[in-house]
Amino acid sequence: MVRPPFTEEIEIRTADGVSLRATAQEPILRARGTVLLAHAEFASRQSFLRDGRGLAPFLAGQGFRTLAFDFRGHGESPSESEVTYDAFIRHDLAAVAECARARWKGPLVVVGHALGGHVALAARGTGAIDADAIVAIATNVWLRRFEPSLLRWQAKRAAMAYVANMLEARGHFPARALGLGTDDESSSVMRAAVRAAREGTWTSDDGAIDYVRALANVRIPVLAIASKADKLRCVPECAERMLECTAGIKDVQVIANDDRGGAAPGHMSLVTGRRSSHVWEAVAAWLSSRD
Repeated sequence: MVRPPFTEEIEIRTADGVSLRATAQEPILRARGTVLLAHAEFASRQSFLRDGRGLAPFLAGQGFRTLAFDFRGHGESPSESEVTYDAFIRHDLAAVAECARARWKGPLVVVGHALGGHVALAARGTGAIDADAIVAIATNVWLRRFEPSLLRWQAKRAAMAYVANMLEARGHFPARALGLGTDDESSSVMRAAVRAAREGTWTSDDGAIDYVRALANVRIPVLAIASKADKLRCVPECAERMLECTAGIKDVQVIANDDRGGAAPGHMSLVTGRRSSHVWEAVAAWLSSRD
């Protein structure tokens, strides 16, 4: 019988004064390294925990210490100030990585799902974090340069037009009401996504930082995992094109089936699905190869 990992709830203070909630899980034996778990848009750290059956405890069972956290404005990390995409990069992930480096020795890896993945790549590319490797699950930014299909691009532009109209009407993006996730997204974060799709640029809000250009500074190993069932949010081709902009060792794994040989898990199910353990095993195997 596998013993459950030791769990500790942690509060992490960012440089701009926001308190982030995080859950650390220690393996039974000596940790092989620390894995930061950065969640997707419309989600929280609970997508990795799942009452002891998620990716976090799974990786802890494989010998890796995990630290799953909520970005500001998500889960149990409320924010009285405006929630922006840039703040995820400059402050939130930076503070979590700094906390992990201060508390624990050994390799530090970020496993980011969707939003968490491109935040991790941007943070490493701009020097906001010092990580030894990144796993980007279902991660890409909606830019025309990353989308080879004109038909899919037209669908993405239409989706962004819908988002823009929703923001105008509601002042935020009501993901919960639309059945897209557990957490709503702020207007600033979603406007950044709309701007990227419309203008073809992935930049900071003030335009001073080009995150695409910064990817060339990512010289650490990166694993990209994408699913054949993810038909729009992160098509494998798009994930691969984004990964090509980085300068380190690259690995792309395309998931074609679930654990039982059925249809591949979708965008969120790569992390939350009950038949996605082989995806988690692939992450653990890749992390182990970095030892």
